[in-house]
Amino acid sequence: MTERTRIPHLHALILAGGSGTRFWPLSRELSPKQFVDIFGGVSLITQAVTRVSPLVAEDGIHVLTNERLLDELRNHLKSQPSLGDMSVEYLAEPTPRNTAPAIALAAAYLAGIDPDAVMVVLPSDHVLENGERWERIMRVAAGLAAQDFLVTIGLEPTRPETGYGYIRMGERIATPAENGTTGHRVAAFVEKPDRATAESYLAEGGYLWNSGMLVARAATVLVQLESAGKRASTPDSAPAAAIAAAARDVAAMPPAEWTSVAVREAFEALPSVPFDKAVLEVSDAVAVVPADLAWSDVGSLVALEDVAPADERGNVLAGNVVDVDSHDTIVYSADRLVATIGLSGLMVVDTADATLVAPKDRAQDVRLVVEELRGRGAREIVENRSSLRPWGSWTMLSKGAGFQVKTIEVMPGQRLSLQSHRHRSEHWVVVEGVALVEVDGETFRVTANESKYVPCGSVHRLTNDGDSVLRVVEVAVGDYLGEDDITRYEDDWAR
Repeated sequence: MTERTRIPHLHALILAGGSGTRFWPLSRELSPKQFVDIFGGVSLITQAVTRVSPLVAEDGIHVLTNERLLDELRNHLKSQPSLGDMSVEYLAEPTPRNTAPAIALAAAYLAGIDPDAVMVVLPSDHVLENGERWERIMRVAAGLAAQDFLVTIGLEPTRPETGYGYIRMGERIATPAENGTTGHRVAAFVEKPDRATAESYLAEGGYLWNSGMLVARAATVLVQLESAGKRASTPDSAPAAAIAAAARDVAAMPPAEWTSVAVREAFEALPSVPFDKAVLEVSDAVAVVPADLAWSDVGSLVALEDVAPADERGNVLAGNVVDVDSHDTIVYSADRLVATIGLSGLMVVDTADATLVAPKDRAQDVRLVVEELRGRGAREIVENRSSLRPWGSWTMLSKGAGFQVKTIEVMPGQRLSLQSHRHRSEHWVVVEGVALVEVDGETFRVTANESKYVPCGSVHRLTNDGDSVLRVVEVAVGDYLGEDDITRYEDDWAR
């Protein structure tokens, strides 16, 4: 795609605040499902940004997340080589209150910076076909949005799926078609059906899977919220006008102030309502564009069946796996050797610090394990052993009371921020490459098998000015070892 394919005033709002509890242990609170890179070699959120970037206006990509995930998300996307120096705006909502307040806040903000803004709201954790058909669908949807429709994207069903909501298409909207792609009014939104009902939808035709994508003028979103609130036709639509008013108030402030205590308290008072329930299901200005695209919402670990082809016994084996006589089973190993014998209908997911074994038909219940672990204060739901950074990555090797040991990899020509820690000292041992270590204004060249001590409170930086990867073992000692114990003075990525 070239510059001429951009759609005027189109802004992408990528929703990236979810924690992906049903995808544990591959998903963690600080490394959620949208960071997973096993579906196509790059993370799902990287795919979402790449998919929409050729279509949007300049500086038209906006990622909305929560305050806790903001730095991790920025680090993750800035570490993706395929995105280069692409412009992405990172926004933190005051507090998670479901999609109606989130979309309302983004709409008010975008309407403020571009009164003609058309927003395409995209989940950050879906697998979706890219290319010419995707672009054609977006152009038709944007055309309908310009006529003040709230436009949903409906996926043409390929099976009697009971895990998705459905959209029943109504009459065609009289607008120019693009290569056969047209828009229709929405006759009804249908909740997740049982199997017999889903089979009847496929036989009857005219039903689409609800993808959760939305295309609309930002100003129209706010008007429709206010209208739904005035009608108050359902309990979920009754607070819609209050949501729009709160969104306008918050969006009038600089985004840096959205997470202040006062704003957070005001936003917490809003009801937690999905945008579908608050607006789409009660509005008479909703359209749908049918989309014949390969798509998955990666809703549970059963989606791992798409990672590799099934063997002759129906098993999907991915990673370092050896199996004997199992059937209809998913086995995934991120690193360690996993051996299975005689399993049937199970899924086994192994990571560096956690292993899950469960029946495939209980995949939706993985969140119950996460809730149990959260009650125990388990760190395994919070973060992975490894984390990408714009300059490279780090991997946790060991952690105990008052200490932790990591490996750090710094890419050629990259450096960490100039920083200090209030609660820990660090000892860096170079195992490969040459490090430039700055401590309180002095710079030291440290080669393999040499080390440098960084006292608690010292202003320091690690740099790799060579042409190969720098690998360092870091031993940190202190009374608090969290990643948020960092004061940055200079940073190449403006964190």
